[in-house]
Amino acid sequence: MRKFFFLTALFMMILTATVFAEETAEPEAETPDEPYVYTSEDFKFSITCPIKPIAVVQNPWQETDKHGEMLVFANEGFEVLYGYIIQVDAFDTKEVPDFNKGTTAAIGDYLGALKKNNGFARADLVNITKKNKGVVAVTADKIDVLNQETGEVEGQFVADKQYVYTFFRTPEGRCISIQLISSNLEDRMFIDTYRGSVASFKDNIKDKKDKKDKKDKDKK
Repeated sequence: MRKFFFLTALFMMILTATVFAEETAEPEAETPDEPYVYTSEDFKFSITCPIKPIAVVQNPWQETDKHGEMLVFANEGFEVLYGYIIQVDAFDTKEVPDFNKGTTAAIGDYLGALKKNNGFARADLVNITKKNKGVVAVTADKIDVLNQETGEVEGQFVADKQYVYTFFRTPEGRCISIQLISSNLEDRMFIDTYRGSVASFKDNIKDKKDKKDKKDKDKK
């Protein structure tokens, strides 16, 4: 049932977010290969993007406890063809092992839980940078549909897209998730560019005061 709810929430998130994007837009043709450093003043981070976003959507989730932005690079109507969704404070640091210092057993259990309970086909520990590790997870292309009463599998839902997530902690201590939305995950260019963007992520929260101010703002 959790897998079914995860997929439903994912599709609702994308549908809700793209309503706010421009109806039809494409990357700027004159500079298709020029990277762009995007800085979020509200959520205190910067990241190198393949191009300048054509739209930025704050908090594109149904859940009110999630915070971040969706950067749209290309879309067709209400469908986002290419973009990043960046969530700050994405997971509970007390419940998720330290990817740099955690035990092999604890990290292994976490990866297994991601695949079992959250609809991911793959989840692997990777190097974000030379000094920082994280987890890359890919959503499943087929999701079991469970009977709510019996808990038994009634069939499979075939997803039209797969999504890539990276989870990591910044040196400043924030827990970050960066999701890749792409119409073609088989193209290595999209994956390599995404990996470069993740590695470029910079946490602009300088001290505890900035963190407290951000949390107080989110509560209002």
